[in-house]
Amino acid sequence: MEILSLSLNHRVTSLGVREAVVFTPEDGKHFLNQLRERVLASESLLISTCNRTEIYIVRAAGANPELGPPLLDLLKETRGFAATEHPRNYEITRDEEAVRHLFRVAGGLDSQILGESQILGQVKNALAWARSAGTDGRVLHRLWERALRVGKRVRSETALGEGALSASYASLELARKIFGSLKEKHVLVVGTGEIGVLALENLQGYPVASLTIMNRTASRAQALAERFKGKVRDLAELPKALIDADLVISSTSSPVPLIRYEQMRKVRQQRGGQRPLLIVDLAVPRDFEERCGSLDGVFLKNLDDLSEIVKKNIEERFQELPRAEAIIEAEMTTFFRWLRALDVEPTILKLRELFHAVRENELAALRNALDEESFGRLDRLSRRLINRLLHQLSKNLRRHTALQDSELVSVVHELLTEEIPHPNEVEGGGETNDCSSEDAAPAPPARSPGT
Repeated sequence: MEILSLSLNHRVTSLGVREAVVFTPEDGKHFLNQLRERVLASESLLISTCNRTEIYIVRAAGANPELGPPLLDLLKETRGFAATEHPRNYEITRDEEAVRHLFRVAGGLDSQILGESQILGQVKNALAWARSAGTDGRVLHRLWERALRVGKRVRSETALGEGALSASYASLELARKIFGSLKEKHVLVVGTGEIGVLALENLQGYPVASLTIMNRTASRAQALAERFKGKVRDLAELPKALIDADLVISSTSSPVPLIRYEQMRKVRQQRGGQRPLLIVDLAVPRDFEERCGSLDGVFLKNLDDLSEIVKKNIEERFQELPRAEAIIEAEMTTFFRWLRALDVEPTILKLRELFHAVRENELAALRNALDEESFGRLDRLSRRLINRLLHQLSKNLRRHTALQDSELVSVVHELLTEEIPHPNEVEGGGETNDCSSEDAAPAPPARSPGT
């Protein structure tokens, strides 16, 4: 059997094409059913996210050497993707390369953001789609088990997923370094554009004491406050809000600073004590005058500061790639050892059938000569003997690396399970006993008379 995949991903596929080939769960189920009929796939599975649509197929080896045309024709019919118009927008891989690609996807090595973890859940969902469509099977189920294992091992045994790679998330990483934890901290988010919303999303799950949202448009702030369980304050109250805040993430589009040095100096006096204030200014132009960061207890960071953090994190993630790749290669070895063993299963089953058929015939000849108890003991003994005789042979057949060659598997199957005609029979020379021709023992020399 062979494993094939077709991938349209962020590396080779334009955004417009990726948008066109995204599948909903219902569309995906319908597509998989059509795929089974059109491409003659015994098993098939579909991954569909904003950054990739990938189709995995298992079928009999040599069933149709040209996978691409029928599969691409089906994509054109169902999603409007014309391969002739986008000849370099997809990748087709087979066997080891297809499995390696899937394992890299599950491990986050092929993601747009190296090491991101969301893809692992999407890989898991793909198996549920296939089950719903009835197109999963023994091979893809085992393959997906190994892929999910790769993803979990990469995240637990390497640091590939550690370190923020976005400015908004890096601001939280910086806050954890300064405060140790965000537990019981008061967070203030100023501005509700794309960066502000991303900051709010990243804050979810952190046990903060309070979350305050400020924006020039009150209705927008109120909607986000309801969504993220925060409260709203008027932007004009920013100096007062800073007195109680521990972490500020600001990203407005104001053409002038919202807070100048003198305002921040007064805020610092009113805060009292040594309680630190971290201000992450993600606005361009900046919302806080640069000199604000010179005040004791005020940590003011801007986009350039966070870019350095992100850059360092990216470098550290790339250093983890060899370890992640080693995990992938180890899991590939395990999977293909199992897959190759499937090729010899028919031989092992046939051997067991032949051995047990001989056993049962011989037992049948003794059936009337033995009492019930003696016959039962002989039956159990002969069964154990057959199983023990075949155990090592079966294990070797499954493990022997030479049997990765399908042609050799066929030869072994024929040698062990089929009766091969004598060459003379094949040539039409009539039936000849194997021991009566050139293999027979030489006749004794004639005795001389009188001896």
